Amino acid sequence: MNEHEKNPPGDQEEDEMDSEDQIVTSSEEETADESIADDQEFLVQQLQRARAELENFRRRTLEERIVLRQRIVADVFKTFLPVLDGLTAALKADEADSESEGIRDGLQLVAGKIDELLEELGIESLAAVGEDFDPEVHEAILQVEQPGTRNGEIVEEIDRGYRCGDLLIRASRVVVARTGEKTQGA
Repeated sequence: MNEHEKNPPGDQEEDEMDSEDQIVTSSEEETADESIADDQEFLVQQLQRARAELENFRRRTLEERIVLRQRIVADVFKTFLPVLDGLTAALKADEADSESEGIRDGLQLVAGKIDELLEELGIESLAAVGEDFDPEVHEAILQVEQPGTRNGEIVEEIDRGYRCGDLLIRASRVVVARTGEKTQGA
């Protein structure tokens, strides 16, 4: 048998077409595989972005809740400040009277409990006497000449200042020392 008899001309064309179909099919499969890989990569990137956005959202809401809590505590504490100022004034006035030692002890006990409560709420009092005047946390009520002090040193605290975290509730109201020396250029 010769080659033409084995594979008649019509059969040869079919074999060539089958071969071309296989090439086209494998090319389409490669394109489909690349498309699936691209889709998978896109979906993985989308998932990573969604995770990052969720983490950022959680962090922001936690920070916002902390700030909101501080503001609420500060607002409630502001309404309580006159009572605390009155207690402090009573303690100062009672120091001169030695006959009312029991009352003074009771007032000091109440003041101690209030300090504990403020600490639990995250409210801290601001140190003032002996510190340098800082307009960010102090309010100068009066300036006095006082020997033996630095210019701008706080010599007396009229009302104590308070802070809750970074939030200033009330600036310390203070008396500031000034020296009699004139500064250059004044």
